[in-house]
Parts: sequence; structure tokens; C-alpha cells
Amino acid sequence: MVGARVLKTCLAVMVSVLIANSLHLHAYQFAGIIAVLSVQPSLHRSLKNGIRQLASAVMGALIGSVALFAAGDSFLTMGIVTFLLMGLHVRIGWTNSLLVSVVIAINTMGAPGLPFWESALNPIALVLIGTGMGTLINLVHKPVHQERAEVLLTQSEGMLRALLYYMLLDLENGRVTSYVSIKEQIDEINGYLKKGKEISGLVTEDRKYLKTAYKNTSNIFQAFESMLARIDDMAKVLTLTDPSEEEIAFTAKALKLLIRLQEQIVSGKKPNLASYKRALERKRALMWNGSGESEGFYNLYGIMIDYAREMERFLVENAGMVKRQLSYTSIDRPGLIAEISDILGRHGFNITGVSIRVNGEFATTTMEVAARDEAGQEDAVRDIRKVRHVLTAKLR
Repeated sequence: MVGARVLKTCLAVMVSVLIANSLHLHAYQFAGIIAVLSVQPSLHRSLKNGIRQLASAVMGALIGSVALFAAGDSFLTMGIVTFLLMGLHVRIGWTNSLLVSVVIAINTMGAPGLPFWESALNPIALVLIGTGMGTLINLVHKPVHQERAEVLLTQSEGMLRALLYYMLLDLENGRVTSYVSIKEQIDEINGYLKKGKEISGLVTEDRKYLKTAYKNTSNIFQAFESMLARIDDMAKVLTLTDPSEEEIAFTAKALKLLIRLQEQIVSGKKPNLASYKRALERKRALMWNGSGESEGFYNLYGIMIDYAREMERFLVENAGMVKRQLSYTSIDRPGLIAEISDILGRHGFNITGVSIRVNGEFATTTMEVAARDEAGQEDAVRDIRKVRHVLTAKLR
């Protein structure tokens, strides 16, 4: 299938050659070659590549012209010029435009009989035409990387949920999913995520040139990678458990709820992920007795909590939420973070990260939070300041 980039490249070549020929430039077809190199997968790369090609063309033309009129067009002179240009480009890290510079220098030296300035300016004009047309056509019809990234996001998210469903069905039927079969599907999803991250990188490069606000697909793909890694961990832990154990019933319920919460995010709703994590934390606290008998399920619920944390990242980026940072100083006491989390939840915040620094009986806590809009943020800070043992609180 012929893509948009192929059509844009063909158009850039035709227009460049037509303009160069109309201006009666020597070796006018070279403008078409430069146009091919100028149509890059992102606007940022087109502009960056165009500037470098033009600078390399100037270097090649000037050095080639000086060498031609100073030492002639012998094979020895051409070899020395090539060596100088290659060394210079490698030194400054411009290896992508090295070929353009060398070709222009040799082409300039291979056109004797032309006046000095004409032999120098002719190839520069060809590069300027080819680069300009390639970049301009790329700007007129912008790359559709955002749409491609969102399609891959939808596919990847659906495959993640399908894996969870697959594991859930096996648990409900009294068996544990084979890790080998899970691993094959994980490798397939990893391919989608890798492609998605590459395309998201192009979206990020072009973000400064686009006025439309887009969701940060790069961060979502990173969250999906972590979610997939947690599924891999779940599958490994489950293979070590006995499907006849009573704890399997609770595991199946927790997994079913996890899937439902992810479906709510996809449908645009705000799931109560904080309550889900707290429920699993309480379950782990009840299970741990130091004997190691329930270690497998204890670790499994920890992995599910980690998966829910990555779902919070997915929620924030997918909904285009406003990110802020809450910092508060307090006298350290049990249950304080849970109390603060409840307040933030009531005011529409999602917690995406927490760090704590303890100094004696005092603690400084920093929370990365996100909300759909700015409303209610001051009320949340005021309520946090009223909490017992909280000394200071600010949101920035």
C-alpha cells in the first residue's frame, strides 16, 4: 500500500526538478535527490535535516570550488576534499548530511569551465530548492502520527484486557493459565507497544509545531509497558499456586474488578482506584504472618496494586488531566497518608506518585496529583491543612 509519505516525496521531487530546470541550473536533477532526503517522518526532522543539509551543501560547494580553482579537478584533489569533508562531518556529528556535502563537492569539481561563484552557488541553489520543497510539502500535509498512535493505543489496551480475561476465565474454571501461552501473547503485545512508542516519539517531536492539544501517547505507552510487565509477573506467581486453594476465589474477584476498573477508564469514567488499592493492602496485611504460607498470594496482590498504579497514569494521560504537585509537612503518624488520599479523592484528584522524607518525628510528603480541571484545588489544600498533625501544605 502506497502511503502519504511516498506520495509527498514524489511530489517534492517533481516540483524541485521543475523549479531547478526552469532556473537553468547545472545538474538540475540533483534538486530531486535532495528532496527525497528532505521528506522526513516528522516536521521536526524535516526542518532539522534541511538546515543541516543546507549547511553541508555550503561547506561542500565552497571547499570544492576552492580546491577546483586552486589545484584542479584531478582524482587526487577529489580524494583529499572527500577526506576533509568526511572528517569534518564526523567531528561535528553531522554524518546524516555527509553524503550531500561530498557529492556536491565532487559535482562542483567535476564541472570545470564555470565561473568561480557560479560553480559554488549552483549546488547550493539546488540543495535550497530540494530542501525547501521537501519541507514545505511536509508542512502542508502534516504527518498523521497522532492518529496512528491512538489506533495502536486502542489495540494495545484491548490486548492487555484480553490477557487479564484469559487468566480470569482459567481461575473461574479451577485451573491456572500456562505461562508459556501467556508469554507468547506478551511478546506479541510488546511488538505493538514498541511500534507505538516509536510513533509517539514522532508526535512529541512535532508537538511544538502543532496548535491542537493532543494526549501524551508516549506516557500512556510507557504505562502500558509497565502494566504488561505486571501481567507477566502475575502469570509467573499464579503458576506456583494451587488452583484448589480457597484464596483463588478472592483472587478471581480482585482480577475481575481490576478489569472492570480498566474498562471504566476506557469509557471515560473515573474509577475508584484508591479504594481498590486500599482493599488489597488490607488483605495483604491480614495474610502476612511471617510463616511464608501465603507468600504467593501476598506477592500477587502486591503486583495487582502496582498494576492499578499504572492504570492511574493511564487515566491521567488518557483524560488529559492537569498535573500538579502537593507537598505537606506533618508529624509522622499511622493512617495520615490514607486520610490525605481520601481528601484528594473527594476533590477529584488522582494520585500518580508519592515520595516521603522523614526527619525524626517529622515527615515531608510530596504527591504527584492530577485533576480534570483547576476547580476545587484550593478547597483541597484548605481541608488538608485542617488534618490533625499536618503542619503545612501547598499545591503547585
